[in-house]
Amino acid sequence: MIIIGHKDGSIEKTSAIRYTQKTKGFFTHTVIGGEFAVGNDIEEIAFKTLLGSCVAIMFFDKVNKIKGMNHFLLPTTDNNNDDMKYGLYSVEAMLNEMYKLGCSKKNMVAKISGGADIMQINVSSESIGQRNVEFAKDFCRSEGFTLISEHTRGEHGRLILLANDFKTFIKVTQKSETDSKIVSEEKSLQKEITKAPVIKEYVGAVDLFGIEKEEAQMEIELF
Repeated sequence: MIIIGHKDGSIEKTSAIRYTQKTKGFFTHTVIGGEFAVGNDIEEIAFKTLLGSCVAIMFFDKVNKIKGMNHFLLPTTDNNNDDMKYGLYSVEAMLNEMYKLGCSKKNMVAKISGGADIMQINVSSESIGQRNVEFAKDFCRSEGFTLISEHTRGEHGRLILLANDFKTFIKVTQKSETDSKIVSEEKSLQKEITKAPVIKEYVGAVDLFGIEKEEAQMEIELF
């Protein structure tokens, strides 16, 4: 069973047999912007996501072999919305599902990735990517989760693959057309969040499989 948290706040439980697409030999579920996924390694399903200024926080229970990955747009909101696009609600909702499956904080470790300044907006204050990364670090620190690695910041998008035993692979997008796709998604999906200034960024359902073909010559790195 794979548990998916959707951006409207709903939770869906799905069978692992529905996942037939493979990435680097792993059956894969794609976590789009504003969602999270939780699953046991016994299901043999990897999670992947494409990040621009957004951040993914990944958790793993080393005893129960349960992993989780989210993909959030902004750290918090003043609107009190139960909305997975915001880091605080997303990570708490994801952890609740992991705890329901028997995970224990003492057995869990974390990784984070994303937070690039891919839109390269010139602002006097810190960028959205930087804010997202700082939120992720602060959350793990304040809640007592050991952050064992991070791959963050920069000016390019990232394709993340989270497999069994918390093995995590990353591709940094180097082609300008790939980054342009991410920026286009961020700009178009900003409207889903608020009518506030467009500095609020979002990365959504870009065609990850197309990007993988496009970036086929790149090395996958383990972090």
